[in-house]
Amino acid sequence: MQTINKLNSPAGSLPNDYTEALVWQLSEKPSRVIALQILAVPLFILAGLIFLGLAIYLGKLPARNQFGLGEIGGVLIGILLTLVLHELIHGVMMQRFGATPQYGFLWKKLMFYATTPGYAYRRNHYVQIALAPLCSLSVLFVVGMWLWQGTIWVAILGLCGAINVSGAIGDIWMTIIVLRYAATAYVIDERDGIRVFLPRP
Repeated sequence: MQTINKLNSPAGSLPNDYTEALVWQLSEKPSRVIALQILAVPLFILAGLIFLGLAIYLGKLPARNQFGLGEIGGVLIGILLTLVLHELIHGVMMQRFGATPQYGFLWKKLMFYATTPGYAYRRNHYVQIALAPLCSLSVLFVVGMWLWQGTIWVAILGLCGAINVSGAIGDIWMTIIVLRYAATAYVIDERDGIRVFLPRP
């Protein structure tokens, strides 16, 4: 266990006498990567059904003959933008709490990331950072579906919404982990994991 002792700690530093309680990395165990990928599938299906239901409730669905090659390109661009926006929102929230985010792409896991190595967040701040893209983009996609009801954008935004929800499985997983600890805990985000610190007894 690592113990941190700092006097007059600047923003992002741990307070006096905090000790490392957990190191959790996705790449530490291959089973975690597999579990994450497996869990993302039912989450995608569930989110897809919810967005489909919302599309039906909010208004007319697009006609079937509206979907062609151009629309397929729109879907691919929409998916890419969704993944990028997801990480940018993480970064904006990190900046809100005083950090300077770094962005990148992990080729082995085929995932974008936003991180702030060594920057310690209060537990509740970290939860806000983790869940912000899931919540904000979901609302944005629903509003877009309502504004453009009856057009192909309903299908594109619904699909992007489902991908955003399933892509947030790692954020949800880490949120569940950190919520096991008291609100006094601090969390340091890493590219593929987290470190949790608690006050030393």
